[in-house]
Amino acid sequence: MTATRPEGLLACIEDDLVKVEERLLEETRSDIGEVRAISGHTLLSGGKRLRPAIALLAARCVGRKFDTRQAYSAAAAVELIHMATLMHDDVVDEAPERRGRPTANAVYGNSITILTGDFLLAKAIWLLSRDEENLAMVRLFADVTIAMAEGEVLQAAVARNWNLNLSTYEQVIERKTARFLAGCTEAGALMGGGTEQETAAMRAFGHHLGISFQIADDMLDFLGDPKHTGKPLGTDLRDGRVTLPLIHTLSSCDAATRTELLAQLERGQALTDSDIAALTAVIARHGGFEVARTAAQERMERALGELNRFNDSPYRDALIRLAGYVVARDR
Repeated sequence: MTATRPEGLLACIEDDLVKVEERLLEETRSDIGEVRAISGHTLLSGGKRLRPAIALLAARCVGRKFDTRQAYSAAAAVELIHMATLMHDDVVDEAPERRGRPTANAVYGNSITILTGDFLLAKAIWLLSRDEENLAMVRLFADVTIAMAEGEVLQAAVARNWNLNLSTYEQVIERKTARFLAGCTEAGALMGGGTEQETAAMRAFGHHLGISFQIADDMLDFLGDPKHTGKPLGTDLRDGRVTLPLIHTLSSCDAATRTELLAQLERGQALTDSDIAALTAVIARHGGFEVARTAAQERMERALGELNRFNDSPYRDALIRLAGYVVARDR
């Protein structure tokens, strides 16, 4: 499949997404001007709304019910959690830009950005907990947020560990990315009145999709176009994040190449663009990107297999096409 902008895949839920956007604008209002400004800065920064879209598509795909109040609140809560984690991540990473625009912390400072991220997390909990029937989703996204925090901590703890094994890498991406998307699709199944088997299938779809998404994202750090991704090439390398293409290369190259690679990697933030290009070329020669592409493709296919439980519909078709986008995307 070729990369397609997600907007073109979501026509079947366009009206739903408009309502979610209205809810997001409403819920990011505050009497405190700084909170309102920072929330708006992140909300309007060009996000794809991929996570609420997946939740809505899962609900529509299951198709037994669709309570608009519950669905739009839950979808908005999903995006608020995502926004909050982006704010916190940008502070931790000291990131000056995201999607080609200054990050909230670059504009407003670290402390106030972290606190606004906390505000958005609290707003998400409030949205999910307004209705008693949402208790299962409150618990679900509490577990998801815990896992995401653990994944980010683990990622920071193993930074610059050039001997990182595949198992630990998978644990990081499973917690920080896969569980969130699995939570989105599970929430969608719950909103759609899914059976226990259907909910499990949607959860598994989101989990495999999340693994595929993160592997593809890790490749973009080497191969993406900064005009599209909104961040310089080699950001992960400079920050000491060890991802699948590098893990494969370090474990398969000869001793002399490994020694040379490690000497370069230890330079961290001092790595130049030409250094990044040279490291990328070494990884390509040793098949690191091909291994990562294969792994992402395999996970995507496992995700698609979970959708066989559901009847044909525009929503199921959109989920299938979205999975293809995740692997082939350029941003």
